[in-house]
Amino acid sequence: MTAVEGCPLDRYLTLHLSPVTIEGEILRFDLSNYLSGVTREMLQMRLRKTAQALDAGPELIPANVTSDGTELLVDAAALLMTNARVRARLQEGPDGGLGYLRRMIAARQRLDAAAAKFARQLSGSRLPTHANLLEYLDASSVDQALGSLKFCLPADIRTRLASWFSEEGLLNALLSPDLPSMWLKLHRRELSLALLRLRAPAETYHRRLRAYQRDFGYLLAEDVDFELHESFEAIDRRLAGLGGGQAALESAQRHVRSALALDQARKAHARQIFAEKLKAATAGEDTAWLVSLVLLLRAVGQHEDQNRQGKMRLLRDLRDAARRAGLEIAHIRLSDLAAALTEADRSDDPIDRLRRTQRKGTQ
Repeated sequence: MTAVEGCPLDRYLTLHLSPVTIEGEILRFDLSNYLSGVTREMLQMRLRKTAQALDAGPELIPANVTSDGTELLVDAAALLMTNARVRARLQEGPDGGLGYLRRMIAARQRLDAAAAKFARQLSGSRLPTHANLLEYLDASSVDQALGSLKFCLPADIRTRLASWFSEEGLLNALLSPDLPSMWLKLHRRELSLALLRLRAPAETYHRRLRAYQRDFGYLLAEDVDFELHESFEAIDRRLAGLGGGQAALESAQRHVRSALALDQARKAHARQIFAEKLKAATAGEDTAWLVSLVLLLRAVGQHEDQNRQGKMRLLRDLRDAARRAGLEIAHIRLSDLAAALTEADRSDDPIDRLRRTQRKGTQ
């Protein structure tokens, strides 16, 4: 999706993070609630890559975080032009929607692969390499940038489909993602853990909670404030707060299962209505266009959850890599982590160590 092979990490960070000139009108985004320089830099990187991620041009969109970190300034004309190009592509026919659907799937697969590689490095005794970091940052920024599709979807799509359904709830069911929301899935897991807390031996509960803490605890943070939400103690307190005893927890589980079954049945009913309406309609380009946009709308809705999961997973992994390098994520920039990983790469390279030893011997 974007070529990063052969691009030095410092050059990549310079392109995406160094201040640039913004001519004309400026859009201002409030960053006062952001907790770290890294999260602000990731937002800037994601904005700059929007046109590339959406295949709307090779240029980076001018965007700067202010020196005090309280605002992100974005070139309004460049961003609006990007969105207009995407809207035009979506209006042209079904290839636009299907193309972006494939693009979203490819971006998520690339991000998951980069995250897995980074995690494998972290699980060993070495730091991830600077090449791993570059690949991960680029994959994450592209995936996040694809969230901009929600601002580019045709405004009249719901109006065109509304007459096919007897109530708005069925239309919402048609356009909603196939999978349950991330928060509902987390709630189900926590209900199961809360029951395990009451029923199982402490050793079994602690083992399961440790696994949950690593795999999902980071999702409960909002920024780099992980310790407030993902610690063993914090999750255990939250599970205890679900309380009411075993009968109440089992009742809550039944309620969730019932809600999920009802949601799935409603989606299936809405999809059946949609299929019947399509069959009755005149087959042609417009029908295929509607189908492509319905599929894209579902994917964009699913991306809301995936985007948060990917963003927070990245911050967790950067936090862990920074700590291994003796740094604290809340007080550094991406360039600081890059420098630490680059130095670690050099210290692990026997040829580089030999060269540095030889240079010291000649001084």
